[in-house]
Amino acid sequence: MSKLYDALNEQMNFELESAYIYAAMSAYLDTLNMKGMVHFMDHQAKEEVEHAERFKKFLQETGYGVKYRALNPGDGQFASIDEVFKKALAHEKVVTSRIHALAEQAREEKELRVQNMIAWFVDEQIEEEETFSVLVERLERINGQWNGLYILDAEMAHR
Repeated sequence: MSKLYDALNEQMNFELESAYIYAAMSAYLDTLNMKGMVHFMDHQAKEEVEHAERFKKFLQETGYGVKYRALNPGDGQFASIDEVFKKALAHEKVVTSRIHALAEQAREEKELRVQNMIAWFVDEQIEEEETFSVLVERLERINGQWNGLYILDAEMAHR
């Protein structure tokens, strides 16, 4: 198999690692009793597992032997709620750059199957970055004020 399929396998692992990162963020938010934010991050973690499953299914359907690696969720330490969401946005930007690199590699190798599969992820990353950009902006406006944080927390419970 090509290096492209190896890169898709690595992205599958990275999506699983992303789920662990969001689970660590959820655990931190739980220590602050921000249950709506916990719900939001738990949902985000589940989405990342679903993304990994999309890669896995594609790889298996195309005859690639899936390989797993150890995952590193980081230390789970954050200075504030703001930092959690800023790190989440930064992480999604990394995901976007990785997805774009895969799309470019698929185009260069003229791998139409991969191009079709990866197009969904290109579109998905627009939504992911926009979601976290809006949350970061709102948190900056709230400026650490608990009343605003509680309102945002309540809204995030309805994701």
